[in-house]
Amino acid sequence: MELLFKFRTLPVVALILLLPFSKGAAQQPDLTETSSFNPSFTISGSFAPYSFRAWGKVKNSQQLFLKVGYSYTELDLLSFRTQLGSELIVSGIVNYPLDGNGGERNTLYGFGFLPLIANMPLNQNLNHPFVTSSAGFIVTNSQFPNINGARLNFMLGLGAGYQFTTDSNNSFQVGWKLSHMSNAFIAPENPGIDSIMLFVNFLL
Repeated sequence: MELLFKFRTLPVVALILLLPFSKGAAQQPDLTETSSFNPSFTISGSFAPYSFRAWGKVKNSQQLFLKVGYSYTELDLLSFRTQLGSELIVSGIVNYPLDGNGGERNTLYGFGFLPLIANMPLNQNLNHPFVTSSAGFIVTNSQFPNINGARLNFMLGLGAGYQFTTDSNNSFQVGWKLSHMSNAFIAPENPGIDSIMLFVNFLL
């Protein structure tokens, strides 16, 4: 019953995260007078210092990611200004206890892709708070959590941050995400990892 519940709830969570893309994506309104958005490349670092048992079951794990990306457009979706982008996970490290709690540890290395990233600014100032959601995947050098797991794991994120713009018009963002990583039951074992992910993005 627990596995069936998780399997059925995965599409629901994904739908919530991807809701901003479900309407009006084909039409971009004139936002030039109300927005300071400019398409930009990004360099991003993110770190999860711990994980907890919620949807996922692995405690005491750490994750570290280095990403490059591109924020390519701003749309008015469902009455919200939404900035869309994608990121390539150039390097990812996942360290976790094999027993899911506090025993012997294993470290995986991988790369991946977040094709859908949506940032929603909460005001029109150069410095502003925003909410963010993301969806993608990571491929690791061996199966997670063991031989009965999968090398391909999916990643969902939902959080908030703040964007700062300096006098030289350079921008950077800091924030956090509730992050979930699991294989969506494409393998016999799927413990999953839930964590608090801290991130910093530099907009170039």
